[in-house]
Amino acid sequence: MATFTYRARKLDGTAVQGSLPAENERAALTALDRMGLFPLELRSEDVAQQRPSALPEALGALRAFALRRRVGAETAARIARQLADLVRAGVPILQALDSVTEPPTEEAAVLWGAREGRDDRRARAVLRDVRRDVAQGASLADAIARRPELFPPASISVIRAGEEGGALDGALLRTADFAERELALERRLKAALAYPAVLSLLSLGAVVFLLTWVVPRFAAIYDDLGGALPLPTRILMATGDVLARWWWLGTLLLVACGMAIARALASEQGRRRRDELLLRLPLVRAVVAQASIARFARTLGTLLASGVDILRALEIGVQAAGNRVFCERLGEAVAPVREGAPLARPLAGTQLFPPQVVEMISVGQETGQLAEVLEQVGARADAEVDHALKIFVTALEPALIVCVAGVVFFVVLAALLPIFNLNTMIS
Repeated sequence: MATFTYRARKLDGTAVQGSLPAENERAALTALDRMGLFPLELRSEDVAQQRPSALPEALGALRAFALRRRVGAETAARIARQLADLVRAGVPILQALDSVTEPPTEEAAVLWGAREGRDDRRARAVLRDVRRDVAQGASLADAIARRPELFPPASISVIRAGEEGGALDGALLRTADFAERELALERRLKAALAYPAVLSLLSLGAVVFLLTWVVPRFAAIYDDLGGALPLPTRILMATGDVLARWWWLGTLLLVACGMAIARALASEQGRRRRDELLLRLPLVRAVVAQASIARFARTLGTLLASGVDILRALEIGVQAAGNRVFCERLGEAVAPVREGAPLARPLAGTQLFPPQVVEMISVGQETGQLAEVLEQVGARADAEVDHALKIFVTALEPALIVCVAGVVFFVVLAALLPIFNLNTMIS
């Protein structure tokens, strides 16, 4: 039995390294999967002593960088569905991978507009590595697990279970469906926030235009007239003068603030504080909570339907929920289930799920239809996300309009206020 050294990532993205005994590379990859780790680098100690360490280290660094550049859900779903169709048609997996990694021809680009994007090129590069490993004897799930930038952990477990059960085409179809539902949820969230974001940017641009172009012209007129200006007008003039003269400093401050926020969110502590804040905001927390429930239920249901062990499926489902504070609370249910408790009881103890959902899960587990019930819970949570988004946008749009109208009203009033007292200023 050989000893393998590895560098891997946990489900939360934390990097770890160590060694483990295994008969071969595939057994080592299976052991890492059971430990909830996704390998960045795996090699036998005997081979490591014969090779220089610079190349594996470089490859590990490149792969770690690729982890931060995950292939988009739309591309991943399309790849999984194409592979499923080819495998179902009886095409060998190596030939199917060759077909999927083939770039579009120039004729297709001209006739159908099938231009290859950056995400497609990255996916093709990853799939070529997967194809090479499969040709060398690795299973499809093991080959994909070495490139976690292609599919999330839940999809890798589904593919592994389907491969071991002889139903790879069905597993790939579930993977595609899972990715498409995640993509649909992401698109709904972005679409709901698009209008408020555009309105905020246009309003900010209008205010800056008024302060830097309109207000200075009024200031020149009032300087010629002389006299004391009202306090609101003086505040407005000073603000416009600062923006006109020191706009570059304001730009630098905005860039610095953006970089500081991005750096804070790059750390685990910063992301946790952001997630905690989202769960405290009155209208946002309903959206975040229902979206987390939808991801958890959908992931757990897909894994159970694919034959994954409930403990492994629960661990992956907890991390797939998204919000870190939600995941921490949800993780409290893993230990009781490991000790033999039914799933519904520890989920109820987390106080994250409505009583109706807990009751549905309890009945589903008693009747042996837990996977189907969890799919229903995910679909219902998706509907609740849509409802919460409508309430959030309905409340946000009038609030933005009122704020913008108030700022514009103050600018116009402060600019025109001296005209109302024109006689006093002239005298």
